[in-house]
Amino acid sequence: MSKEGSRFGRLQRFAVLRIVWFAIATGLGFLIAEGILILGFFALYKTLEVPEISDSPTILGLDALALGIGSTAAFLVNERVTVTKHDSRTTASWPVRWAKYQFAKLLGNIIIVVVQLVLFASISLSPALGSIVGAIVSYPVTYAFSMRFVWRLPAFKDLLRNKDGEGAQVAPSAMVLAVV
Repeated sequence: MSKEGSRFGRLQRFAVLRIVWFAIATGLGFLIAEGILILGFFALYKTLEVPEISDSPTILGLDALALGIGSTAAFLVNERVTVTKHDSRTTASWPVRWAKYQFAKLLGNIIIVVVQLVLFASISLSPALGSIVGAIVSYPVTYAFSMRFVWRLPAFKDLLRNKDGEGAQVAPSAMVLAVV
């Protein structure tokens, strides 16, 4: 195997590994947010059953608190494990990267909350379960925005290259499946 071929393999393996580490960090942040959401539900309603639709502003506030804390935890893990100083192309300071990450996660969190509230209003699905569905839907968007705008790394470029170093022709649905 040529030197370039082994470099290509390392790039693809590292790209997949970065997606996996990002998923683990995001999952950890999500579990923290879910824990806060469940504890908050129990503290506010003394039950985990679905409250009245009129309580949506309360649920929205609880979502904001839980997702903010969860995304900060995910950022800290990503800073330490997923994106090291050696492979990040950004020169921004830690607080600037954190703020950019919060904006990237805000987009993902909006997707989570919209999915959660739509499922709550349409089929009375518990907000905790709606958050899980929303998190799955928002993951590819959050990953791509975080890699590109926080750490200035290509989100899928190394993963989707062929052996000649050129971009592979991949359908957009295949890119989403590659992330999930």
